Amino acid sequence: MSYVPQSPVSPIQAGGEERDGHPGRTTRQRRLGGRIALGVLAIAVCVFVGLSIPRYLTFDPDVGRLSPEEHPLFFPVLMTHVLGATVAMTGCVFQMWPWLRRRHPRAHRRIGRAYVVAGVWPAAIAALVISVVWPFGPVSALSDIVLALLWFSVTTYGFVYARRGRYAAHRRWMVRSFTLTISIIFNRLLGLPIGMILANQLDTTFGGDRHALEQAVSASVTWLPWTLAFIFVEWWLDREQRRTVREM
Repeated sequence: MSYVPQSPVSPIQAGGEERDGHPGRTTRQRRLGGRIALGVLAIAVCVFVGLSIPRYLTFDPDVGRLSPEEHPLFFPVLMTHVLGATVAMTGCVFQMWPWLRRRHPRAHRRIGRAYVVAGVWPAAIAALVISVVWPFGPVSALSDIVLALLWFSVTTYGFVYARRGRYAAHRRWMVRSFTLTISIIFNRLLGLPIGMILANQLDTTFGGDRHALEQAVSASVTWLPWTLAFIFVEWWLDREQRRTVREM
């Protein structure tokens, strides 16, 4: 009887205890961490949407910051951004769910198309129009323009790579897209402490000028959350890629 060499069974196949290069940390623990992170994200999105979106669903132009009589197109463009962003934020939770990707790939693809076509693209274009036509200060407007262009671009890259069947590249670009999609939550979380820190410097750094304080708070809140989140995800993607190369 001829001898057939057997492929070695990896520790993951045997019991899921392969180390990932970090002392005491296993693949099983990484999966648990991913589930916890996804749960936290889902809760954060639900809370944000539940608190922020209902007032826009009245479709009352007065909820916008500009007069509908003087700027009649502002509210429709704003609603395009709000509804598109809501679709994108909700969709990214489902798209990051590993169980859905594995068990229901068709649903994953359909939600992904809705995320891009009905979510990110209209929301990003509307944000760009608002920032150019109705800017709220030059520094904040520049941040919104850069964010809208970057959000549209990384999402489009991810969509194109999926269409070409290059799923590893697709995943990396969509992780970037998801990060920018939920960056508005970081904006809300960091807005209060940034405002409190700068408000304490009203009489010193800003010489009592409240307008300068408001501009500084606005600029910090619009720039810091999404740039810090994007830098972090780039570091994480680079770390993950290097770890994958080591394990090959």
